[in-house]
Amino acid sequence: MRNTLAIISIALCCSCGPHTSTNLETANFDSNKDYFTHKAVTQHAKNFSVSYHKNYKIVRTNARLSSWEGNGDEIKQDVMVLVQRGTPAPELTGDLENATIIPIPAERVAVNIENGETFMDELGLFDRVVAVGGAISYDDTVRQRVLDKDLAQIGYSWHQPANLEVVLERRTDLFLMNLSNLDFADAMDKSRQLGIPTASVFEWAESDYLARAEWIKYYALFFNAEEMANQKFDEIKGQVENIRKLTADLNKKPSMVWGYYAGKDRWVVHKNSIETQFMRDIGVENVLEDLSGPVQNNGDPMSSEEFLSKAHKATHWVIGDAHSAALPSQNFMNQFDSWKSGRLYHNMKRSKPEANAFDWYGRAVVRPDLVLADLVGLIYPELELNHELYFMDRFDKAMKLPLDVNNSLYN
Repeated sequence: MRNTLAIISIALCCSCGPHTSTNLETANFDSNKDYFTHKAVTQHAKNFSVSYHKNYKIVRTNARLSSWEGNGDEIKQDVMVLVQRGTPAPELTGDLENATIIPIPAERVAVNIENGETFMDELGLFDRVVAVGGAISYDDTVRQRVLDKDLAQIGYSWHQPANLEVVLERRTDLFLMNLSNLDFADAMDKSRQLGIPTASVFEWAESDYLARAEWIKYYALFFNAEEMANQKFDEIKGQVENIRKLTADLNKKPSMVWGYYAGKDRWVVHKNSIETQFMRDIGVENVLEDLSGPVQNNGDPMSSEEFLSKAHKATHWVIGDAHSAALPSQNFMNQFDSWKSGRLYHNMKRSKPEANAFDWYGRAVVRPDLVLADLVGLIYPELELNHELYFMDRFDKAMKLPLDVNNSLYN
């Protein structure tokens, strides 16, 4: 009861601050002026869009949320009106009737997923972040700031609803809330009811790696940083296109599989996912590819028997993963050509298990060009790509699995 009263008290104070629409209006407003010199145009992203209207932006997001408790799924659609500070908000009528008004540019920001930190960093805006999910950032400085309570912990979106009391205490004027679970969906409504300007983040719902990376433009919308976002994304896309061209005309395609052992006679493999797209775009044959089913970015389960029958002839194998269990017996593993030849790889190069920090879930989302470059460097050393491995590396059969991960820092 005490915490509830504290939240209500803080919310009442916040409602009197600069978040209210009446404080947005000033005598200096020019109704003929375009307040947004640089604009974002989405090329790949399907789960957000933006339109510009002189002094405000209309932003729409959507995603299908599933219940992890088995309570079904539903499509979540959100509409936000981003209003330039010092200008009046539009009348919310028609399809804007239930829209959320968010004053921009934001100054004090909360994020609740690892790649949210990276998007802000890539835009040069991390100095505006006052709260993060927890203390498992790959960046040592950020992690230490969390442990020192300089940055607040509000909980990671994949594990729990955000701690809204902490968001309020940090006087947050923008909460970029990654919403991934239907069971947590009411957290966004509660956040807005408490007066926290809250924006929905659904980058995880994209089925294309460039679409996922293009969410850098979404983050930029709240800071009028579209010029930087456009530049960053164009650089990433340009690198991707150059890498695709390198392998487009190869006479012979190597075969490959991407999957880790989950224990108990079960593998998690990539048939139709962003990892599948990576393989396709470097010109390898994914022997497990099956695009007839839904996109499963977390991978598909497969029994050891089926995995062996379908993957034993693959010449390359991404076998190492932070979630991998101890591998099966040598007798089983020696039935795979890639195991015997040692053409084995992992995606844990930027990992700090002692801190439960894996940059594959942070910067790799934002920089798919570096993932592609890693794969080309590993699979096609003869191409002599001028690239130092970043996220991925060769897998040593002596590598200890599972990793000895410190879970104590996970909020």
